[in-house]
Amino acid sequence: MKRNRKGIALFLALSLMAGSCSLQGCSSSAGQSQESKASTVGTDGEEPYTIVYAFDVWMQQPDWDLVEENLNKLVEEKIGARVELLPMTGANYDQQINLMISSGEKLDLYNASARTTFTTDVSSNKIMGLDEEMVKQHASGLLDVEGDFIKATTINGKIYGFPTIRDMANAYGLIIRDDIAQKYGVEINDKMGALTVDQVDELFAKIKEGEPDMYVTQPQGQTTSVLDSFFKQHDSMGDDMGVLLDHGQGSLKLVNLFETPYYEDAVRKAREWNEKGYILPDASTNPDTGVSYYKTGKVATTLSLIHPGVPTDNSNMTGIKSDAVIVNPAFTNTQQVGAIIQAIPTTCENPEKVLEFLNLLYTDADVYNALVWGVEGTHYAHVDGSDTWITYPEGVSADTSGYTLSATYAFGNRYLSYIWNTDPENLNEKFKEFNDSAIRSNALGFVFDPSNVKTEVAAVQAVFDQYRLPLENGVIDPDENLPKFIQALKDAGIDTVIAEKQKQLDAWAAAN
Repeated sequence: MKRNRKGIALFLALSLMAGSCSLQGCSSSAGQSQESKASTVGTDGEEPYTIVYAFDVWMQQPDWDLVEENLNKLVEEKIGARVELLPMTGANYDQQINLMISSGEKLDLYNASARTTFTTDVSSNKIMGLDEEMVKQHASGLLDVEGDFIKATTINGKIYGFPTIRDMANAYGLIIRDDIAQKYGVEINDKMGALTVDQVDELFAKIKEGEPDMYVTQPQGQTTSVLDSFFKQHDSMGDDMGVLLDHGQGSLKLVNLFETPYYEDAVRKAREWNEKGYILPDASTNPDTGVSYYKTGKVATTLSLIHPGVPTDNSNMTGIKSDAVIVNPAFTNTQQVGAIIQAIPTTCENPEKVLEFLNLLYTDADVYNALVWGVEGTHYAHVDGSDTWITYPEGVSADTSGYTLSATYAFGNRYLSYIWNTDPENLNEKFKEFNDSAIRSNALGFVFDPSNVKTEVAAVQAVFDQYRLPLENGVIDPDENLPKFIQALKDAGIDTVIAEKQKQLDAWAAAN
C-alpha cells in the first residue's frame, strides 16, 4: 500500500517528539552481512522488489504519483523492481532519515550530503559500506561514470555512496529576478554576470529604497546561512571543524574557521544587512525560505550557489524569469563533489537491486529523465526537430504543470538530461567547461573519518546548532556572541577534532 506522502513529514515529526529507540537497539538487519542479503527478486512468481527512495526537494509536486507510475513502467521492465518515491521538504529531512533508519522503517536509498551529515552517518553505521567488486557486479556502468569522483565517498576501501554527476563545482552569488536586474542596471551575460561585494551593497540599497513591498534577499534555504550561500571561500573539509582558507590553494594547514578575520568579516556583513532590513527576517526558521518564498514574488534576490543551469532551473521552479550573478568564483572540493550522495542505508534488505536501479539513473537517459522531468506530453514536450531541447506541452505553463521539479542535480547523471529550451542545447558541455575551469582545492579527495573523536564532534555540532545560523544570518550581534561562540567551541573540543583531522590529512597527503 502506497504511503501518504503529504502525511509522512507530520508522522515522522510526531514520532520524533514521541521518542525513538537507539540505532543499536532498533535495526536487527543493520548487522547482517552483504552476503546474507543476496537478491532473489525477479524469479517467476515473485513480486518485484520495491525500492523506497527518500530525497529532499525544494517544493512538493502535485503529480508525484503520475511520475512514479511512469518511472516504474521503465524500472520494472529493465530490472524487475519498482520504486516508491519519498520526497521530503523542510529542515528536518536529516532527522526524518535518521528516524527511519533507527526505527527500522523500510528505506532502501536516500540522498545524503558531504556538506551536512555524510561523515557522521558513516561513523554511526547508518550507511552501508560496499565492496568495489559487489558494485562492479551490479552497477559497472555507474562506476565507469563516477570515475575518480568515487574517491570522495570511499573510506578505508569501502564505497559509502555515489555522488550525483552535475555541477562538481560551485560559484557563489545571487539569483535575481530578471525585471529587477533590468530595472537596476545589473549586467547579465552568457557568463552570468559578476559583481563585487561593494556593488552588491549598492544594489541592495537601491532595491530596499525602490521596492518597499519586497524583501531584498534571503539565504538559499532555511538551513543555509548567508556565509554558505554567498561569501564562501574556504574548503570546509567536510564539517567546518578545521578548514583550508583561500579555496584550499595554500598549504594543507588546517585552521579554526571561526577565529579567522574572514569569518568575522562575513558575519559582520550579514549583521549589517540584517540591521538594514535587507534579509528576510525569519530566514533561519521559516520553512519556506528559498525557492518557495522566491516564488511568492515577495523577495527580489536569493543568495545562492551558482552554476550554468541555475537561472533556468529557478525560472522553471518558480515561474519567475531569473538571472544569476557571480560574486565568488567557482571552486570544487570533496564536499562539493559529494554535495549530493546517493547512499544505501544499513537497514536495506536488497542492496544489489538498489545498485541495479542506481546503475539506470547514471546510464539510462529514459529512466533519468522520467524522474527529473516527469511524463512526456504531460509535463514536457520535445521541441520540434530536437532530441535534446524540451519545453512545456501546449496549454501547459509553470503555473499549471503538476511537475516543475527541474532537479537535474539530484538523481544521477545530469549529462543524460534533456535541456530546457531557454538554455543552449550545449548546456551539458557548458557544465563540463564550468567544472573543468573551477579552482580545485589541494585537499580534493580527502575524506575525514571522525571515529576517533565522535564525542568531540557531537559536542562541537551542538555548539554549531546554537550559534551558527543566528550569527551567519546577522540575527545576533557578533560583538557580543562571536567570542562566546569561539569559547564554546574550544570547551566542546574543536581543537582536538582539528588535530585529529590534521593527522589524517597529513597521512593522506603523504600517500597521494
